[in-house]
Amino acid sequence: MIKVVDNLIIQEKLGKIRRKGIDPAHFRHGLMEIGRYIAYEFADTLKHEKVEVQTPLGVAETIKISEKEDIIVISVLRASLPFTQGIMKVFPEAQHGIIGAWREDKPPFEVSIDYFKIPPLDGKIVIIADPMLATGNTMQKILEKLKNLKIRRLVIFNIISSKKGLEKLKKFDIEIYTCSIEEKINRSGYIVPGLGDAGDLAFGKPSKL
Repeated sequence: MIKVVDNLIIQEKLGKIRRKGIDPAHFRHGLMEIGRYIAYEFADTLKHEKVEVQTPLGVAETIKISEKEDIIVISVLRASLPFTQGIMKVFPEAQHGIIGAWREDKPPFEVSIDYFKIPPLDGKIVIIADPMLATGNTMQKILEKLKNLKIRRLVIFNIISSKKGLEKLKKFDIEIYTCSIEEKINRSGYIVPGLGDAGDLAFGKPSKL
């Protein structure tokens, strides 16, 4: 299942973080806000029950989301950190895992995973947060590591997806929430028009030490 979250507020915020020359503080804030809005969209799919609460003037019927404490959010370093922050503002009860993945700069853009610290996932609703789904190589490698676990729901949140990346993930039993699906990937493995390197925009270019 692919869900394009294309309400006007998200599309306006996406336009702002795409702009060339945006400073890191505003870019991180945009990632956080978009993460929060995607989480609101996803929350509508969670199981809930009717409950009653006592108001100062009587009894009101409301709802309780019964699955909130079953959510685990996984950040794919680096750019997902502010994105995850927005998601966890909606789901503060969620547990948090971190995956450090590194993609080579040249084709075939092979991926190495050098850090993998996540809570137990069996029976949980797992959200993998990564702002950009370009070649799909990073997400494919992560999903391969998770495929034998008994995860209740496996969901990917990203902001911009390429058609090629989505095609690569079709074989997995997952749900994908994205804000834009785009056709082109350039020779450097970036989505076009996209927004550039989300990690560098959020935190600056890393040193080559």
